Amino acid sequence: MEEKKLILDRNEISYINIKGGNRLEGIVSPDGAKNSALIQLAALTLVDGHFVTLKNLPLISDVYDSIEMLNECGLTTKLQDNEVTVMGKATSYEYSTYYGSRIRASLAFLGSTLSKFGQVVLPLPGGDKIGERPIDIHIDVLNAFGIETTITNGFVIGKAKEFPLKGSTVYLRFPSVLATVNAILLAVLADGKTVLSNVAKEPEIIDLTNLLTKMGAKISGVGTDKITIVGVDTLHTAVHEIMPDRLEAAALMMSIVMTKGKGCIEKTIPEHNIPLIETLKHCGVVVEIEGDKVHLDAKNFSKGFQVETRPFPGLATDVQPLITPLGLLCPEESIITDNIFHERFSHVDELKKMGAKIDRFNNTIHVKPYSKLSGASVEGGDIRTVVTLINAALSINDHSKVFGIEHLNRGHSRFIEKLMRLNADINVVNL
Repeated sequence: MEEKKLILDRNEISYINIKGGNRLEGIVSPDGAKNSALIQLAALTLVDGHFVTLKNLPLISDVYDSIEMLNECGLTTKLQDNEVTVMGKATSYEYSTYYGSRIRASLAFLGSTLSKFGQVVLPLPGGDKIGERPIDIHIDVLNAFGIETTITNGFVIGKAKEFPLKGSTVYLRFPSVLATVNAILLAVLADGKTVLSNVAKEPEIIDLTNLLTKMGAKISGVGTDKITIVGVDTLHTAVHEIMPDRLEAAALMMSIVMTKGKGCIEKTIPEHNIPLIETLKHCGVVVEIEGDKVHLDAKNFSKGFQVETRPFPGLATDVQPLITPLGLLCPEESIITDNIFHERFSHVDELKKMGAKIDRFNNTIHVKPYSKLSGASVEGGDIRTVVTLINAALSINDHSKVFGIEHLNRGHSRFIEKLMRLNADINVVNL
């Protein structure tokens, strides 16, 4: 499968060149949700002689890797524009390190493959380097369904004591999104009833269960702390449109806000970003919600802010880096705590290269007001850090270079193009 040119070759050295100072204005919309797409692609391991079509697919490198994992297990995939159709029948429960070890969401193949075969050999996941991300909670879920697991030579090896799987009662000690996904995928074909408690309530979970319901799964309680699933014998053909990406919507909102711009994010679901929207309002940004549109006017900032990350419906940990540079423009000190990933502050040292004054105390940072910023050469090692540095650079009337575009391409296929449409002076330079 040939990747489109909007995704740069992984080995190509390049950077994002930015001349900041332009006030961003205009209308843009997010692509389909990255995290929804990845877990739904993993779920399609369960396609059994039927076909499933996913629409509004974001054309990002993580999606291409997930599609290749489906090909590895024996399914046939057809990608055209922003739509993929998966058909056939999975014939293998083993995955290579080439694709599976590059993305975090490959963990979702644990649940779907075990549900299909009763065994799995999956490389330990990759993804963003944002602190410790253990998989013990996933192992606990597998154990609850009678699956024995070992980790050997960088692979998770799982085998069911009894297959087909039996329904179970599972309590998640933390409402992990991917652990919830694995529990759901293990349950949809299991004999009998499964009750999942303390589950994640993120929109991506709802989007996944909408797909599975279209395929014939019997699921209730989604969006609450408890999900009940009655297993079915097989899943069938379905067509599903992936929801808009709430994190790209948040990133684009912050692009406009950081330049004191005025614009609109359309074709989004505003309710998915209420914590961010309310924080912007608190700081003096004029925000109006109109159906699937979020209108922003960021002429003035009147206050600092204090936020903490929480599982949905709280402020997402992925938004924490994005909102950090806002504190540099506010007239008061801002305080940000990440309760999900305590080490997720790699963006702080890079922002300091631009002149930011930020103090860190464990999992909390204090962002000093009115820091005098200047252009710099900076680098992001994960998706959100790269976006954060781009947005910070857009706010500075100076030239900046942002390295790490390979990470940006894992989460956003057209982010730079969208910024250009909003009047940003930005381009990619290949060395």
